[in-house]
Amino acid sequence: MCSRVICGLAIVSCISPQVALAADSAPAAAAATRIPFVVDLLTARAVSTPEGDYETLSVVQKIDASGYRIVKSGEVPGDDGGGLVKVVIPRKVMAADQKSARKMRNYFHTGDAQTFPGTVPDFSAAAFHDLRSTGKIAYTLVDVGVMFGMSVVKGEYPCELARVPGPTPMLTVLVNGRSTKLPAIHAKGSCNNASGRAPYEYFILDDPANPLILKWTGGGNSSAVLRIEFPVPKESPNSIESLLTRNEVAQVYGIYFSFNSADIRPESERILKEIAGVLKAHPDWKLQVDGHTDGVGNDAANLDLSKRRSAAVKAALVGRYGIADGRLSTAGHGESSPQATNDTAEGRARNRRVELRRN
Repeated sequence: MCSRVICGLAIVSCISPQVALAADSAPAAAAATRIPFVVDLLTARAVSTPEGDYETLSVVQKIDASGYRIVKSGEVPGDDGGGLVKVVIPRKVMAADQKSARKMRNYFHTGDAQTFPGTVPDFSAAAFHDLRSTGKIAYTLVDVGVMFGMSVVKGEYPCELARVPGPTPMLTVLVNGRSTKLPAIHAKGSCNNASGRAPYEYFILDDPANPLILKWTGGGNSSAVLRIEFPVPKESPNSIESLLTRNEVAQVYGIYFSFNSADIRPESERILKEIAGVLKAHPDWKLQVDGHTDGVGNDAANLDLSKRRSAAVKAALVGRYGIADGRLSTAGHGESSPQATNDTAEGRARNRRVELRRN
């Protein structure tokens, strides 16, 4: 059960077969984009559970010698089935556990403790090393449900995975606004549970420094990474400042809104601050802020939503960062200018965006 629980707190989430992630094959992964495990690393996931489908955001808040702290948030199906509930769940993973733990717990409830000693929410470094070097891995899955508003451990079940032979799979993910192929280790296996033996499948980023689970399926749940955001130097050719300096459109995916709403989520603050910094560094610039939605819902509602979202971005820049009102203009385009198909979760994630252009 996953109600009022964010599945896969930290670097892993629950996953299901109907969540589409493009997977190709490549002979080598050397040229692939690297995803650094750094403060402000954000991953957005599509999650599917028997209780409903939703998206979660996961942000690394702190990394130090003791471990790392991550906060996951989302609007998830409520315990009572009465609609979506906003949930924010922090999790601290100890450095010793991330190094060598063989017990995975990736279900958490709002009332849970931040730390579960002896467990990790994904694969530890030792477990990933085994899979990468020997092609096999054994671990214990902690099965958690919810009862009377609290999480309850239903059992601890042994699992075995084996690497699927063949060329390195390349999974397409939106990384800092660009469609990017990431190298993955593909593993299949099974875990015991109360009903017997269940199949599990993983696609894990092939990087020992950050073995991010890109896609995972098992036990009737599923999730897949849709977007990854992390800070880049302003000198980077793909930074917002560089794009605007070249008079190119800056497609911004790091501004997040509540479901079907123009309310800006707290995870957007880093990008808003970056945009404000660019405007302050270039006092002669004026920006057009364009809102775009996916194709879910009707045209009129999406057009209105996109207008309200672009206006909300302007209001945040003016009200919180002191940008002069006259330097920003807004427009909404609804679903009229898609970047990708609206038939997949990944495509819809590409279509939901804010575009900035100098005018």
